[in-house]
Amino acid sequence: MSLEQELNNTLATVLRNIQAETIQRFIQEQTDGTVAALPVGVTVNDLEQYLEQRRRYRGSMTTSLIAEFVEYVTATTEDYGWVPAAGDFPCFVSPSTMSAKTFFNLGDAENPGHGDHHANLHLEKTEAFKQLLETNGRKFDQKNLAEWLEDWKDHLEAIAEDGTKSIPLAAAVSAVRRITIGTKAEATSETRSLSTHQSAMAEVEARNKDQFPCFLKFTCEPYQGLEERTFTVRLSLITSENPMISARIVRLETAQEEMAQELEEKLRTGFEDTPVKTFVGSFNPGK
Repeated sequence: MSLEQELNNTLATVLRNIQAETIQRFIQEQTDGTVAALPVGVTVNDLEQYLEQRRRYRGSMTTSLIAEFVEYVTATTEDYGWVPAAGDFPCFVSPSTMSAKTFFNLGDAENPGHGDHHANLHLEKTEAFKQLLETNGRKFDQKNLAEWLEDWKDHLEAIAEDGTKSIPLAAAVSAVRRITIGTKAEATSETRSLSTHQSAMAEVEARNKDQFPCFLKFTCEPYQGLEERTFTVRLSLITSENPMISARIVRLETAQEEMAQELEEKLRTGFEDTPVKTFVGSFNPGK
């Protein structure tokens, strides 16, 4: 290698070093020394796993029980008693997913934390509520509906077409099994729960309709930890050669909103006299 080439290489190395030092100095000035510029190919490894203890406490707790969630969050916030601001423990409640999340080391704008220690609550639907939801929009044949009524009789009350008269469940099951279709000529057009007048001048109606349940009252605890509530299911007969019965839960969206409000209220009550503050929504602490 010639002397000129050696000088050029040495000069290039000096310039790179000067440039790296300048960049490093600038980065440290802008980030309070928390960011470093490293040469290409350098790998940074965290050796915490080899230490006897972690540098700081973190982790995630998950449960489906409201009482356990409140107890754990309350106890953990007491362990964080040194945190200066009472608002450092937010609990975010998500109505759409019936869940909640509390951060223990999120901090605040003046003292931001890592947000990697938190507790999660995910309410689970009870088996009875799952079965109820599966009926919404479903079309039953006579056999399937009768068997479903018998399987869940402990949760059910059958109601007549007027919406007030209660029907013995055994009689309602029997009426479902004995649905028969008759026809008679009549020039009218009307739709009701148990009879349909068609434009072809023929009336198709269900017999035994005095005992046929047009509504079902289904009572259950929808989620673990929420209060028992009663849902109304409307039954409508679809008349054809093989009768079908459609089921629809009345005002299901309203009930879901009420259950979400109940969850929020239970958490607000559970966290009274604690530094935990509840909010409706979700929060992502980012990276």
